[in-house]
Amino acid sequence: MKHKHKFLLLCIGLMLCLGLYACEEPKVLTADDLTSYAWETTAAATSTAVETETSVVEPSKPAQTSVVSAEPTTAPENTVAVDPTTAVAQTSTVIIEEPTTAPAEPQEIIPTEEINTLIAEADILAKGYFYDEAISFLQASELKEEYFTEKIAEYEAQKAALVKYEGKAYHVFFHSLIIDTDLAFDNKGHSADGYNMWMTTVSEFKAMLPLFLENDFVLYDITWMSEIVDGKVQAKDIYLPEGKKPLIISIDDVNYYDYMKSDGFAQRLDVDADGRVCTIVKGNDGKEQITYDGDVMPILDSFVEEHPEFSFRGAKGIVALTGYQGAFGYRITDPDDYSKEVMDGFKAKTVEVATALRESGWQIACHSYTHNQYWNTKAITMKQIKYDISRWQSYIAEYVGKTNIIITPFGVSFSEDDERMQYLISEGFTIFCPVAANMNTKFYDGYMYQERLNLDGLTMLRYPERISKYLFDPALVVDEARPPMEK
Repeated sequence: MKHKHKFLLLCIGLMLCLGLYACEEPKVLTADDLTSYAWETTAAATSTAVETETSVVEPSKPAQTSVVSAEPTTAPENTVAVDPTTAVAQTSTVIIEEPTTAPAEPQEIIPTEEINTLIAEADILAKGYFYDEAISFLQASELKEEYFTEKIAEYEAQKAALVKYEGKAYHVFFHSLIIDTDLAFDNKGHSADGYNMWMTTVSEFKAMLPLFLENDFVLYDITWMSEIVDGKVQAKDIYLPEGKKPLIISIDDVNYYDYMKSDGFAQRLDVDADGRVCTIVKGNDGKEQITYDGDVMPILDSFVEEHPEFSFRGAKGIVALTGYQGAFGYRITDPDDYSKEVMDGFKAKTVEVATALRESGWQIACHSYTHNQYWNTKAITMKQIKYDISRWQSYIAEYVGKTNIIITPFGVSFSEDDERMQYLISEGFTIFCPVAANMNTKFYDGYMYQERLNLDGLTMLRYPERISKYLFDPALVVDEARPPMEK
């Protein structure tokens, strides 16, 4: 009986311990906890306190355990049989924390196509020597600047490589181009000899442009070549890539005079829906059409678009206007010949064309108002020159804008101390462009003097050495449709 009482007390104690354990909050067990828990549970399940002659041996760690147990096959009276292992499983929750691996950082998706598109646009700017603008364009992108680090460094290096130019400037000029040689040289309108001497054909001009490019010429704005310091005109430094030479192009008499209209020339300039300067040309059927190769301006615009390296920072050339038959083909100085509505349209178109030209890199020059022969003979008096220039300022500059460039009719020049020259200076003309084969540039207190070489039939056929000395072999470009010219 004594043995039964002790056994009962041991069982009750074990049940109380298990109950307290079950009331505890679940906890996360480590590997050491699990090992300890295992041998403790095993010991509890296999060790029964029985009063016998054999002593009870406490379990040690599983690997060293030697247990003598006497497990009753029949439960004693007044006792509750309890399986300790089952009791623990039913009353406690064991949470095992499995080892985890830190998630891999997501890889950056580089927008290659967008990067390449932006770089291509920036490259066009840099090819046209807009280095700072190319850099700013990339930096303004919403993409990371580190994508463009190499390109930005490339543009900065190109800008740093510009060198001061010490050579001569090359200034060539044309008149409006002949589109249809059959009409120009048929002697049915204006004299074919005159056109053959003073004009250039579309095919000739187009053939010249690649030669200029191949020979390292780059279009340069004439207004960047001088500056006024302390009231005097001085040369301004020119910086270009090593080996490049500044080229200035001017076009005289961009008025599309009445005598030219039936002789294979454009009718007038216009501006298309995209703001580009174009030519209006009359076809063989008498219908007018928009073209982009009817004169120097749109042809050069297209060439620069295809070859931005041919133009330094967007420079194109100079459009020289007289006034006695309006400007750009619009008769804004003939109010008696048209209704007010038509005249208003002419004036609006003149402003539109002039604005489009200036915005696309062109300068506009005064070519006198009358283009009278008294310029050619230098017989022009002070009264005549004042009348001429004042009319241009009033009736042409009002619509095309003020200018400081005068391209004299017939290439005439005056000495620095000539009162007619001084009058021109007083009217704001600080860039003076006559005609001479050597294309010299000189600076005087009041103006820059720059000579121009005419690239027309006369020079190409009669004086080809003037061209080949500085530019290219004119035999490479002469139009086969030209009539022969006596030398």
